[in-house]
Amino acid sequence: MTRRIYSRRDIGKFGLVAAATGIAAPYLNIRAAYARDAKLVFWLQPNFNKVADDLLVEQAKEYARLKGLSGNDLQIEVVPGGEVAKRMAAALEVGAPPDVTRANEEDLTKWGVAGHLLDVTPIVNEMKGREGGINEASLPLAMMNGQIFGAPMGIAANAAHVRADKFKEAGYDGLPKTWEEFIEASKKVTKPPFYAYGMALGLVPSDSLGDVMSVVSAYGGNLIDEKNRPALQSDATVTAFKLINTMYNDAKIIPRGALSWDNSGNNKAFQSGQVAYALNPTSIYSSLIADKSPFLDATILERPPGGPAGRFSTASTDYYSVFKKSPNPELAMGLIQHFMKPENYSRFIVEAGGRYLPIYPAQLKDPFWTSKPAFAGLLEAARSARSNYAPGKLTPALSEIVNRSMVVEEVQNMLVKGKDPARAVADAHKTMVEVYKRLGEPT
Repeated sequence: MTRRIYSRRDIGKFGLVAAATGIAAPYLNIRAAYARDAKLVFWLQPNFNKVADDLLVEQAKEYARLKGLSGNDLQIEVVPGGEVAKRMAAALEVGAPPDVTRANEEDLTKWGVAGHLLDVTPIVNEMKGREGGINEASLPLAMMNGQIFGAPMGIAANAAHVRADKFKEAGYDGLPKTWEEFIEASKKVTKPPFYAYGMALGLVPSDSLGDVMSVVSAYGGNLIDEKNRPALQSDATVTAFKLINTMYNDAKIIPRGALSWDNSGNNKAFQSGQVAYALNPTSIYSSLIADKSPFLDATILERPPGGPAGRFSTASTDYYSVFKKSPNPELAMGLIQHFMKPENYSRFIVEAGGRYLPIYPAQLKDPFWTSKPAFAGLLEAARSARSNYAPGKLTPALSEIVNRSMVVEEVQNMLVKGKDPARAVADAHKTMVEVYKRLGEPT
């Protein structure tokens, strides 16, 4: 009898089938022991900037050479951010996760609470010892039971990317300060196939939720309260949902196809000159720099429009994490340390063109940041930024709700199926409560 030695890629494919069909996977678990065909496996999530992605590949290969690894000992797999949650669920099911990957706040919470991640406190302590230290505000979310499960690698501050030339043509000096004023201006800016607002509305975490919450927070609504209980149902949230419905169905300032976008949809729409405004981490702006875009000089970075409760931007932190299943944890942690060496990290941050604010505050003194007027708007947005989960914090229940796009699904029901905004809010809140109860969290 011939026994096949399954590769990690094979196991991943089988895991996806098992996850999709509900088939039990004891056979796959037996094969998981054979899944390792490299000493170090790194899942690279694209930064929407090929130069930055290529640099990470170069740095990973440099680290492999320093460690005396052969070409086959390092496996780099490109996994788009929108696919990570499903791909990782399948990989964990068969015991074959990568050694290292970038983790957003939702995934870090989910994987950490489930016990899949290794403590990376030594890496973080080393980072703290660098000149100027690190942004300490990035650490609380990564800390669980006295351990740190993610080394912070960048602050993604959402900024309003604005085609100032288009709003000027419509008679405005810049992005209007309130959502009501924005809608009126956008009616003049929108001339299909060009639209004013590239609002992410697809069922892919987590850009769409960020866009929805940028409106909800302006009117005083929140996903959760200060005790981490579901708090979506409120008059403020209903008002915001009505406004989103007006933008999409009445004013028609959002592209129809936005409902099917993945996390790259609003990037591509702005980069290709199809929309005048998109809320996003500065992966959009960095791509304009890297591509020498004709829209670069016309693009400014701002805070989103506001409302009665204020004018807020949002910010989140991304992390590098190591999985417990890694057969060579020292090698995996060493890769993160290599990425986060100030000289390597500074080069990545600059090559990424502002994709992240640096986790080392001292690097903000670099001429890259001080010489570009647009970054003044980014830093202002970052200073006023709040989490999508304020005034509470991310928990396993909320992580599931975000990753399954449960709130955005009700937004789509309102926009496409005509569900009353108040009913859409109530149903989204009810779904949140059900998840919280199932996972034993307070409601």
